[in-house]
Amino acid sequence: MLPGGISITDNSKNTVILIFIAYNFNMFRLLVLLILLSVQVMASEPEAKKIFILGDSLTEGYGVSKEEAFPQQLNKLLEKVYGTKYQVVSAGISGSTTASGFKRLQWITKAKPFLIVLALGANDGLRGLPIEATKNNLVKMLSYLKEQKVKVVLAGMKVPPNYGKDYSKEFDNIWTDLKKNYSVELIPFLLESVAGERGMNQEDGIHPNAKGHKVIAENIFKVLKEHL
Repeated sequence: MLPGGISITDNSKNTVILIFIAYNFNMFRLLVLLILLSVQVMASEPEAKKIFILGDSLTEGYGVSKEEAFPQQLNKLLEKVYGTKYQVVSAGISGSTTASGFKRLQWITKAKPFLIVLALGANDGLRGLPIEATKNNLVKMLSYLKEQKVKVVLAGMKVPPNYGKDYSKEFDNIWTDLKKNYSVELIPFLLESVAGERGMNQEDGIHPNAKGHKVIAENIFKVLKEHL
């Protein structure tokens, strides 16, 4: 009995061989067709647009797992609304200030990002670095992204009140001035509803816990969705 229920009633070996070859050839053609269709479907699916978050230990997710950190939380929020259209890429390095941002940005743009969330400046403020230096570093990055025609969202930062009213006010003005002068979209304060909230932070009182990271992701998403 041949495959397909064909009975061997002819003693001719040639006939049997021809039937067997024809059957298998048709199966082979069907297999090739299925493979080609699968490849065509995969090729038709567009590559996810990359959204990079350039930041420091907040972006890196210091003290929490990768899944709990806000970049991954943001990715989940985007997937719920847009499916796999966008992919969030974390580019956070602990201890980073705005001084290191430009060089890192040059590497990131090689990956052809759709949008970059610029989330640097927190360490500048915590270290009490000169306001003008921080602002100039951010200006350099924003100017570069404009030249590269890459969308950017700026994440505003604040310093604790114990740094003095003058320094705090000047630091706050960095972000509002950049929004005004460079027509950049601004998240007023990245850590809104997280900073200073006991249940949202780790024991050091600086780095958010998992709950805090979830709120940060929501803060970014509220602004980000208007530009997707």
